[in-house]
Amino acid sequence: MPESSGKNTGFLIRGKLTDEDYRKTLIPVLEKALEEHERINIMFKMENFEGRNPRAAWDDFINWPKIAAVNETAVVFDEKWDEFMSWLFKSYAFISHIYMKFFKEDRIDEAWEWLRSGK
Repeated sequence: MPESSGKNTGFLIRGKLTDEDYRKTLIPVLEKALEEHERINIMFKMENFEGRNPRAAWDDFINWPKIAAVNETAVVFDEKWDEFMSWLFKSYAFISHIYMKFFKEDRIDEAWEWLRSGK
């Protein structure tokens, strides 16, 4: 996302998250941020999110050291977001020890401000 700067990196995720998304976008961007910062913050702006495919779940697992370097995550969601997705992300946050906060899409500026003011 163009608002990304310093230790704060944002990703726009539309539809289903795939292995290709991890390999070509998420992981390279995280690696670059971690070259410059020991700990980072991430924003996920979810549009019509439909989950992730099984290979993408595997990518989460094998890239755990990069993901473990995340302090805070802001999740910005649209009207299609449901309670199951909140539960899934909260469970992931609990397991990973990442502080996560949710924002409706009309509060995206507040989400960026929250990330920038954090750790």
